[in-house]
Formats: sequence, C-alpha cells, structure tokens
Amino acid sequence: MNSMSITQHIPPQAKVDSLEESWIKSAQQDLSAFEKLYDANYEAIFRYAYQRMDSKDDAADVTAQVFLKAMTNIKKYKFMGLKFSSWLYRIAKSETYQFLKNKSKSPTINVETESLANMAQDIDVPIALGNEELIAALSELNDQELELVEMRYFEQRNFKEIGEILDMTENNSKVKTHRVIKKLQNKQK
Repeated sequence: MNSMSITQHIPPQAKVDSLEESWIKSAQQDLSAFEKLYDANYEAIFRYAYQRMDSKDDAADVTAQVFLKAMTNIKKYKFMGLKFSSWLYRIAKSETYQFLKNKSKSPTINVETESLANMAQDIDVPIALGNEELIAALSELNDQELELVEMRYFEQRNFKEIGEILDMTENNSKVKTHRVIKKLQNKQK
C-alpha cells in the first residue's frame, strides 16, 4: 500500500502596499476616495489598452470603462494577495477584447523597432532575419501566445505579474512563455 500524501502548496500572500490598501478601504466607504486609485493606475491601464489597439481614442474609451467598472465594483473587491493593479488589468483585458469584438476589430500589437530587436536578441532569433519576418511569425500566434509575448517583451513585465494578470501561477506563465519562444525559434529555422 502506498502511503504517499498529497499536499497543496499555497503561496504566501503578496504584501499589498499599505497605502494602496488604505486607499481601497477608503474608496469602499466613500467613492470620492477612488480618485487616488484612479490617479495611481490610469496611465498604466491606458498603455495596456493602447498596446492592443491602433487608436488612442479607443484606448481612452476602454480605460474609462475599466475605471467605471472598477469603481462600481470596488465594494466587492477583496484583498486576496494580488495587487489592485492586477485586478484592474484583468478588467482591462476583458473590456479591451469586448470592445474589439463589439467593433469587429482585431487586436493589434503596437511594437517599437527597439522592442523587436531586444526580443530577437533575448530569444536568440538571428537579427539578420529582420523585423518583417519576426512580425510575420508573431502574427501566426494565437491570442494567448501573443499576449504572453506582448507582456513579457513589449511591456517588460515579470512572470509573477503576467501570472497575476492572466490568472495563472508565476511558474505557468513562465512555462507557457518559454513554449511560445520555442515556437517562434522553430519558425525561424
């Protein structure tokens, strides 16, 4: 008889910034206090939305929806070891894709030449292939693969943050990102 036991690993809760926590608690009591959370997170959420679409106006509309939804639901927000910004990014992800779906638009990636060169160097793709070939390879990825690459290489996020935003473990975000990299490397051979 096997006496192996199975245990569940529960990671320690991330330390939530105490100032942010006080802002959240204040906003849960009085919505006018939500302004501090808005000011602290607006630019990052706007960049996230804009990174996925071609229009600053559309990105501003999505960002407004994100904060409206967050403010409307702030009383339901519970501290579960994630940063408040991760909760906002999850809302932003949902709102961005819903906006694009409603407008019958496809998500895009706004890339800079420097970001492509850094990515090519980091994943060991010969730079001689050029940006067009790398962009073509990226365009063949599915939405989740593209989002992993986008967050890691164009938004410079660490795996922990990627995991929080995509609702997966840090290790899972790392594994999935490395699989995408291998896929891109194989396309370049």
